Amino acid sequence: MLYPHLFKPAAIGKTWVRNRVVMAPMFTNFASTTGEVSDELVAYYAARARGGAGMIIVESACVSPELCNQGPAQLNIFQRRHVIGLGRLRDAIKANGCCALIQLAHPGRQAASLYCGGQPVAPSAIACPIIKEIPRELSIEEINQIGKDFVQAAHRANLAGFDGVEIHAAHGYLINQFLAPRTNQRRDEYGGSLSNRMRFLLDIIEQIRRQLPGLILSVRLNIDDFVEDGLRPPESLRVCQALEQAGVDMIHCASGTYESGLKSVEPDCYPEGWRVYLAEAVKKAVNIPVITGGMIRSPQFADQILAAGRADFVFLGRPLLADPQWPNKARLGLTEAIRPCIACNGCMDDSFKGLGIRCTVNPRLGREIIMDHESRSVHPGWGLVIGGGPAGMQAALSLQGRGINTVLLERQSRLGGLMPAAAAPPYKERIAHLCRHMIWKLERSGVDIRLGQEFTPDILEQVQPDIVVVATGSRPLGNPFPGDDSAEHHQALDILTGRVKDLVSPVIVIGGGRTGCQTADYLARQKYQVEIIEKRAYLAADMERKNRRALMDRLKSAGVVIRTDSEVLAIKAGRIHIRINAEECLEEYVIQAGSVVWAIGFTPADEVYKLLQSQPVPVLAIGDCLQVRGFRQGILEGESAGAAAVHLLNDIG
Repeated sequence: MLYPHLFKPAAIGKTWVRNRVVMAPMFTNFASTTGEVSDELVAYYAARARGGAGMIIVESACVSPELCNQGPAQLNIFQRRHVIGLGRLRDAIKANGCCALIQLAHPGRQAASLYCGGQPVAPSAIACPIIKEIPRELSIEEINQIGKDFVQAAHRANLAGFDGVEIHAAHGYLINQFLAPRTNQRRDEYGGSLSNRMRFLLDIIEQIRRQLPGLILSVRLNIDDFVEDGLRPPESLRVCQALEQAGVDMIHCASGTYESGLKSVEPDCYPEGWRVYLAEAVKKAVNIPVITGGMIRSPQFADQILAAGRADFVFLGRPLLADPQWPNKARLGLTEAIRPCIACNGCMDDSFKGLGIRCTVNPRLGREIIMDHESRSVHPGWGLVIGGGPAGMQAALSLQGRGINTVLLERQSRLGGLMPAAAAPPYKERIAHLCRHMIWKLERSGVDIRLGQEFTPDILEQVQPDIVVVATGSRPLGNPFPGDDSAEHHQALDILTGRVKDLVSPVIVIGGGRTGCQTADYLARQKYQVEIIEKRAYLAADMERKNRRALMDRLKSAGVVIRTDSEVLAIKAGRIHIRINAEECLEEYVIQAGSVVWAIGFTPADEVYKLLQSQPVPVLAIGDCLQVRGFRQGILEGESAGAAAVHLLNDIG
């Protein structure tokens, strides 16, 4: 076996676990708005169980009926009626050979009144700087009741047939708030010393262990809060030892809180396995199994962690959103077949917005019911896909996979569209991995790939397609101030693709959206002096918050000069004339033998689509050629194009 440690079975109590891959609990917003298990939720977890994970820890379930809910569609486990749906969920996981746990949680001060229905509660009346709502301090009676809620939730999980439960004591949630001096300033038996601060958690553990001795009991614990006066390793290791003595079966190592920023849900710049050292310390302190994870992408790296004895299990989060078949493919040694997570964090951004999560690279996430049951073409017709970027490649795979003979036409000598440019900025190399993966799949799919060929109407005569999918993408908007030759003018794409290599400092990037900021990051790493001019109040305003924060930190650290609320009016004689804050006064800035880089947006490359309107063939436009939006929408529309073609061919016979 290629990864013998990762795929070595294990026994936890009386439960057999087929391998060491654990699906981490991730908030999905796939439950119903009343907290019931939905068909979408069942299909989502069934897909990951079929994918070969050894253990699935179902996302955090709300244990209390009041002041506990943290989202519009959070899973609930605080009433007997929830057990029926939870049993369906258990069946979907267990029927596919996977060990099933469910996480029990109370957010405390990290619940917003918008969702929990009132003033949040906490050990002490100290607001979370992110939620910004002052919580009410819990009374002793309320603490005891919430403890009972956790225990009763464990009983319901047991009744539903789960193998075990995980107590959420991480990421700044209620139990973590009790453990950390920063959030627990009580003067009673639940505050002060560490033994007092971990009393709440240990009381819950001891009751569950006593009442449900056969249930697997895991605790997800922050080993480091990464905030001043938070829970830190010297104390968290003592908590781990106390948990072992109390009868806990596993420690699931976590880190960071809402307040700590980037340490709980990492941006793309964090290295693979950056926090395994925390689990390694726990492993030395206890004798029970330890779960580690955090930005782990490759089966080889995961296997090395286990081989070195740094942990006993490895959790995967976002990689299993991108490809639920990750474990099966890794076990067979088909690592190139794994669709890579690009760490865009779009899934987390959806969750923060209160939406059902989606994945940029996996359009089936959250749509398993619809897409897994789409039919194949009864009539094996022909499809023509014009454009070999991400939308076009996905469309070709989708059509071919549904039994439609497909020709993919790309005018360049390579596939990928703008993906190579998108992969050029720092920490974006995973986009190149995705591009290679999609090409790998295409080359094995049977699609007729024709590179270096422009579309002309006579191709319709050659192919005689039953449907044409246009995925010609977009092109950058040009320089709106032509004629000025006092400074070098370039497009951001020319910089990122390497067509332009030598610039003159200072480099002025006009346009502070995602492309402009990432281009500035790319140039700053090459030691250019860089400035950004952006007409809006914020840079990269539409970017996911975690990656945006990391990017802004890098720009600041590199000394990039940022001018927001600044509109470019003219470029004359090497001077960029800008208007600040839309006021009538003008401020001139002199470019001293520098370069100007334009990153002011993109426009659809829709000429082929317009040309085809006069042709007697069904035409579907997808991706940026329809409207500029980015990879996520293009890949989704590419996948959906196959279903649209099938319906058309089956209907017309």
